[in-house]
Amino acid sequence: MWAVIKVDKALMFYNFQTEQYEAVSDLKFVHANELESTNGISMAFGGFTKVVLDHDASVSKLLRANIPLFLTKVGAREAAKTANLTGYTYINFDVNKIQL
Repeated sequence: MWAVIKVDKALMFYNFQTEQYEAVSDLKFVHANELESTNGISMAFGGFTKVVLDHDASVSKLLRANIPLFLTKVGAREAAKTANLTGYTYINFDVNKIQL
């Protein structure tokens, strides 16, 4: 599953219903060297590293906050283009670890 995000001073998720970026609960980003363990999972994009440590908890919090999730990156990209977003990127959640 994919979410549309923006990282400035905080990790923000785009809510297509409110048409705004929103911080969600205690979902945050940190620099990789601030983590004790990343379990060897790391992807570098746009100058920072995206590592999701708890897929289940993250998706649950996003769904409770009414943040849309997309099955594919293409779906997320099309929604972002339709909303005329700029300065965004994406984050992926491993659906094999999520129980919806």
